[in-house]
Amino acid sequence: MFLTPIKIEKWGVLAYCRSETSCDLLKWIAGLDEKYSGSRRRLFAIIDQVAYDQQGPRLLPDDICHQIDKNNQIYEFIAGKLRVLWFYSPFERKVIICTNGFLKKSQKTKSQDIKRAIKIKKRYEKFYKTNQIKIIKELK
Repeated sequence: MFLTPIKIEKWGVLAYCRSETSCDLLKWIAGLDEKYSGSRRRLFAIIDQVAYDQQGPRLLPDDICHQIDKNNQIYEFIAGKLRVLWFYSPFERKVIICTNGFLKKSQKTKSQDIKRAIKIKKRYEKFYKTNQIKIIKELK
């Protein structure tokens, strides 16, 4: 399993990558239409705030960050219509793993987006326990 840092400060914010050369989340963010440029900037401002704050995401207001799946402890960052799902690493202090992003078009988050985040979390836990996580500093 591959992860790439989005921001590493007091907290580490990492993104799940499918391979050493491809990070779906970062590719999705970079490919967003220009009309979402303000939301994209807000999303990175939220990530910066999480990384630099000693409390990480814990003190963010619900309109910016909240839990969307209690059983699997999946959370989401909110910037306009942009959503990024993530979870706390159960093994590392002050590390969160961003799994996937999407445009929210309706009131309810699609179950397929949540299921994808859960699947990635389970893979992360499995690969972490067998020491098969590789941090990619720079995508090729």
